[in-house]
Amino acid sequence: MKRNFVVILLTFIAIILAGCQKDEYIARKYYLNNAFSIMPQVLVVDKESKIKKYEENNLAKELSAITDELDDTFNIFEDRGDENPIKKINNNSGIAPVKVSDEVIEVIKTAIYVTNLSYQEEKALYDITILPVWELWGFRDESYGKVRDIPTPEEIEGKLDLIDYKKIIIDEENNTVFLAEEGMKIDLGSIVKGYATDKIKEYLLSKNIENAIIDVGGNIMTMGYNYYNDAPWTVRIKTPYITYDVTDPYYDPNYNLNYYVGTLYYTDITAVTSGVYERYIVNEGKEYHHIINPSTGYPIDNDLISTTILTKDSMMADAISTTAFSLGLEEGYELVESLDSFEAIFITKDLEVYVTSGLIDEFIFNTNLEKINYTYKGVKNGTNN
Repeated sequence: MKRNFVVILLTFIAIILAGCQKDEYIARKYYLNNAFSIMPQVLVVDKESKIKKYEENNLAKELSAITDELDDTFNIFEDRGDENPIKKINNNSGIAPVKVSDEVIEVIKTAIYVTNLSYQEEKALYDITILPVWELWGFRDESYGKVRDIPTPEEIEGKLDLIDYKKIIIDEENNTVFLAEEGMKIDLGSIVKGYATDKIKEYLLSKNIENAIIDVGGNIMTMGYNYYNDAPWTVRIKTPYITYDVTDPYYDPNYNLNYYVGTLYYTDITAVTSGVYERYIVNEGKEYHHIINPSTGYPIDNDLISTTILTKDSMMADAISTTAFSLGLEEGYELVESLDSFEAIFITKDLEVYVTSGLIDEFIFNTNLEKINYTYKGVKNGTNN
């Protein structure tokens, strides 16, 4: 399912370069062990004496232990041995329930809750049982943007009946999960990185670490305050398809002015993006991205190229970003506006940028993008002032 690495916090770089410009406060960036096929990172800002104490207590090692354990539990695409509970659930579909931890049940239940928010024309567009069809597309081979064959209509049709979240049977009394039809498979990749982000934040707070930035494969969480600038953290939203390219006519040796769509300043917020441009293949000149419509077995085809969700809970933001993207601009926008404490930024195929009402005074559009035909529209059916 989707992987969303499109929110960039350039503060990471700025803080490290700033060094110790303010009394006693320093920054340390910790690279955790590879997990979920990425390397999670944590930037901690605190007084030098406290940072040294954290390091003496092997903070990076302890944080890596959290993501290692979650990777062992939820990652079904790499060899994690025979004890991986998600693989067990999939391998026993149509055969027998599988006993799992409370944690696994919590994540699955959250995914199902979001699925019930994703209905369009009587069909859920977010469904963790999408895996049998998703596997046909071969997105795991890292050949993003490469010319590839795509599944035949017959291959897709043969797997569609296996997509049905209502056939996930959870027995909370006995802590079991059962997929009712043989051949069904679940994948929690669209939600577990957000869950990992929340768990890292929870651990940092337990160690009295209050000022930090967490990055788990693009699931960004800001904590506390940026003491270097006496301001909230700077959150910048990446421009779809734009990379640091020295041949770009607007390239700046220190910063590509087209690399971000806009800026926000926030404390204690998570930002998660779903889009079409990070994981896709090309066939006969057409791009096929990785967010699959459970009804058709083909990539979602609507008016959007990216959706960013901002809220407090990264696990929910992870799943809602996919859902809001899948619903399209009109219905996705309406969904986010209906949710308490959720905001969103939508970018359309026509390069129009919309924000939900709670961001109208917070989002600062990067006007440099007007040179490459982006237009800031502000609130949907409203104003950008």
